[in-house]
Parts: sequence; structure tokens; C-alpha cells
Amino acid sequence: MSLTISQLRAFTAVAEHGSIRAASRALGIAQSGITQQLQNLEAMLGATLFTRSNRGIALTALGQRLLQRAGTILGECERAEQEVQQLHGDYVGEVTFGMTTEPLIEAFAPVLMEFRARFPRVMVHLRTGTSRMMVSRIREGTLDFAVALVAKNADTADLSVTPLYLSDPVVVCRRGHPKAEATSLAQLTDCTWVATRSPNLTDTPQANRLNIFFDSHGLPPPKIIATVEGLYETLHLVSETDCLSLESSVVAKRGPFANLLTSIPVHQRVAEQSVSVLQRAAVPITPAAQELATMIASYTRTVRAR
Repeated sequence: MSLTISQLRAFTAVAEHGSIRAASRALGIAQSGITQQLQNLEAMLGATLFTRSNRGIALTALGQRLLQRAGTILGECERAEQEVQQLHGDYVGEVTFGMTTEPLIEAFAPVLMEFRARFPRVMVHLRTGTSRMMVSRIREGTLDFAVALVAKNADTADLSVTPLYLSDPVVVCRRGHPKAEATSLAQLTDCTWVATRSPNLTDTPQANRLNIFFDSHGLPPPKIIATVEGLYETLHLVSETDCLSLESSVVAKRGPFANLLTSIPVHQRVAEQSVSVLQRAAVPITPAAQELATMIASYTRTVRAR
């Protein structure tokens, strides 16, 4: 006997909603049916997935691991159903994709409007974050594709990578900053910095990039006084204080903080990274996801060519 999709759906619903009663309402299945599915699943696995008490139910360690797997499996089932419909010309379902700062500011709004006009029955869900987060989510199967930065030495052997253009990170500061006219990184060694950190990770990719940037020019490490998890928070801090940040040049040209920020014209440059479309190499994305990825690629290339 092997586990079934119905068992995984019942298990996931109980884990997400916190009780059999709530899962029953969410799935439109009788509570007895949910209970039976869970009992069969635990018997088949020979493991206890939930602990039960007068305070409710909670996942065991094994249950938490299964929940991660179940999410990937159910996500692939939904994609398969949507793909069949879309291949028959019925564009419905959802596209879940990721974007880092630069392509998000440049392309998301105009491409979204065009995509919605062409495919009004396809829901679009955007997830933001660092490039490392995007790669991790693609490998987990929680993203159809992502548009993110890819370093030359990045491990992308299991991914399909389509380069779009070279990124141009710069040092950004508030307008009127006392070091706004600095031309050398050495002139910024006494400044404070804000960096981006991925949630639930102990390392700090942006901070590492800053450290590498300074170290490659024989300078002491930058004074990072705060790490944050979102672009808005970073730019808000930079616009309101004398802190600096290493960001795409586009944040000082377009977007909600463009009138508050400027770039510092230091002559040193960060190591090249390309903005690329990423997806799993071994698994095709749905036609709707492919349409959106193609539209983003076409738009960004057109904008960059102007």
C-alpha cells in the first residue's frame, strides 16, 4: 500500500488549519473522512504525524518533514492539472514566481498589466527576496520560475538559466548625504551600512557581498549596523539616516524612493552578476508560467536596449 493524494491533502489541511474540524470545512469532507485518511496514512508510514492534547494538535518532527514533501507533491499535482488545461487552450490556474529588486522595479508592473489583459483567468503570485532565497524556492518546487541575480561562480547545474542583462549595483545614500560626492570606496570606510538578510538563514548574503567588495580593495570590513529582510525596509532606513546600502542603480532612478535617494559615484565596481530567468532544468513549467517568463524577458531586454 502506498500513500495517496487524498491522504496528503487531508494531512496538509489539518496541519495548516490546526484541527480536523477546520480541515473538514476547508476541504468540504466529513470529519470522519479526514480522520480515516490520517489513520490510514499513519498506519501506512508506521509513524505518528500529530500529537494530540486538550490544547489541540501539533505536528511531530516526522510530521513536519512530511509536510514539506507534501507541499511539493501537491504543488506538482496542481501544476500538472493546470498544464493539461492550458495545453488545451484553457488558460486558468496560478503562476507563482519570484523576483529580486532590480527586475521587480523595472518590469513587474507593466508586464503584469499586459499579462492580465491576455490571461485574465490566471492568478499571478509574486514572492520577493534575495537571489539565494529564489534558488532555494525553485529547488523546493514552490516557485515556477524566478528572475534573479546569478553570480559567475553560482551552482546552477540543476537549473535552466537564461541571462537577460548585467546588473549594475551601486552604493546608494539619501539625497544630501555628506558623502554623496565621494569617488572612492576608501572615503566611505567610516560610514554605517544596512544589508539584506534572508529570513530563517544564519548567513547574510548581502553582507558577504559588501565584505567581499571592501576586502577586494584592501579595506577593512564595512560597519553594518543592521540587517533587514526586505527592500522597502532597507531603502526606508537609507532615506531617513546616513546609512548606506549596496543596491541596484534602478532604486535611485525609479520606484517609490527615487526622489529620496542618489548613488555615490565611487569608481570601484562590484563583481559582475547577471539578471537571469531561473527554473528547474528537469521539469517544464506550465504554458502560462512560460508566457509570463517570456514576457518579462522580452520587456527587460527591450528596456535595456533603449
